[in-house]
Amino acid sequence: MKVILGLPDSRIPVWELGTPLMINQLSWNKIPWNNETWVDSGGYQIMTKGKKITVEEVLKKYMSLQASNFMSLDYPSFCSEVNEMNFKNFEFLYPYVSTIPIIHAYTPDSIDKSIDFYKQYTDKIAYGGIVPPSLKGSKKIVTLIYHYLRRKINYIHVLGAGSPYMRSIFFNADSVDTATYRIKGANGLLLIPGKGERYVGNRKVVWKAKRATKDEIDFLFDFLERTHFPFEIDITKWEKRALINAWVLLYSEYSSKDYNIRYSKEVEKMGNDSLRQEIEEMCKKVRNNAMSAIAR
Repeated sequence: MKVILGLPDSRIPVWELGTPLMINQLSWNKIPWNNETWVDSGGYQIMTKGKKITVEEVLKKYMSLQASNFMSLDYPSFCSEVNEMNFKNFEFLYPYVSTIPIIHAYTPDSIDKSIDFYKQYTDKIAYGGIVPPSLKGSKKIVTLIYHYLRRKINYIHVLGAGSPYMRSIFFNADSVDTATYRIKGANGLLLIPGKGERYVGNRKVVWKAKRATKDEIDFLFDFLERTHFPFEIDITKWEKRALINAWVLLYSEYSSKDYNIRYSKEVEKMGNDSLRQEIEEMCKKVRNNAMSAIAR
């Protein structure tokens, strides 16, 4: 599985690790490294922050960047129908750059419709929008839909699923990306190989993360030395923590037992009809809950 590190700016020099990188075209005007580079359209930020940008402007930026792959400009939706503009945007971009279309956690009918459309042009699909639903307690839905997609396409990239834990859930993806190494480092968190995140900051822990024990820190330092971590080992500065997290993310696997990982393995074995029916039922509950919330 190829792991691609998201890079919002140049403060953390992860390009020195030689790994593939993902940048957002809204933030970068040139690519100063030789790493394999993927470019995101910024569609999610455009939608959520009220930015106004046209597909013509996206193409202009894409044409100025020498990159390997470019994400299509899309409009996310969850347990609902696909936005037809996604198809039009893809068709506009595809003749000029290596464009990867994105399929979100749509209804099964819209997933099938999207696959039939994109297969006319490419055998690569990116699965997007997994993070916001999962934060709302809908990991089951995004896992079900992932396996529904996985059976129908040759190459699947899962957006935002590059951490060792998420890779264990989307275990048979072809590629994934993540910027979690940086976010966690800035929040005083370190990734401990095989175990997940631990807090090493000076403030009182006010979220679910466990504080790192001395044994866990020693285990991490030993891992970094054994795997020839190429930077100074320093857990007191957030930039240094981010580099350590990136290294652990790239060179370790999640080994703890977890319900969501077991669930994904179980879903892989489900029959196609049962899988589709389960998605439809769960999405119906999501829509009903949304309608109830609006009514209140």
